[in-house]
Amino acid sequence: MELIDYIHMIRKRIGWIISFVIVTTATAVWLSYFVLPPNYEASVKLIAGSSEKQDYSAVNAGLLLINTYKELIKSPSVLSQTVASHPEWGLDVEKLEKKLKVTSAKDSQMITISIEDHSYSKAQQIVQAVAKSFETQAAWILKVEEVTILPDSKGNQEAKPTSKRMVNVLLAFTVSGILSAAWAIGRELADPTIRSAGVLEQELGLKQLGEISRIEKKDFKRAENQTKLRQVGEASYGHLG
Repeated sequence: MELIDYIHMIRKRIGWIISFVIVTTATAVWLSYFVLPPNYEASVKLIAGSSEKQDYSAVNAGLLLINTYKELIKSPSVLSQTVASHPEWGLDVEKLEKKLKVTSAKDSQMITISIEDHSYSKAQQIVQAVAKSFETQAAWILKVEEVTILPDSKGNQEAKPTSKRMVNVLLAFTVSGILSAAWAIGRELADPTIRSAGVLEQELGLKQLGEISRIEKKDFKRAENQTKLRQVGEASYGHLG
């Protein structure tokens, strides 16, 4: 089968495909914007290092320790301390670890801790608490003399939901389009009915010798009416006695 054949299969059911995509996308919009609560992201940046003046070798050593710091932030020792200090959040270590995102830029000693939550103020409190717990554990485990926690630049701005709602809508639109097109093609391939002479020529090498036109119900009714008219209009012959 060629590409044009698949295109014809999709075009035959294009109305159903469009309807399915519209309904699915509209449902995703309704769920994402009116049913599911929005998520907000809060972050904090920190730099771990020594309070003494650092030379080039010290900076390089700090860069090599970045991955160690990131793993320590996500470790049970830091997270359990955070959870124990704030039982009002109703979090455990596993839940907090799933919400936590720790990143760092290349060749930079700055680490970013991010948290998503339905409440922006709660997300701010969580990242600040995680940063404080890291500061305590880094001093005790890694003997880090100083951890600088930078203030959140978005703290005084109006909180805006993350863009995942639009991602959900686009994902629903794309997936529904692919699934509906695949269903239309599969429905046609599963139908053994031969609908054109071209299929016989391509698959079996047979030549078309003739064609029978499609007969609709209205054609039967028309033929029946014509037959009745002929019967009514037939001449009657009689014999003279």
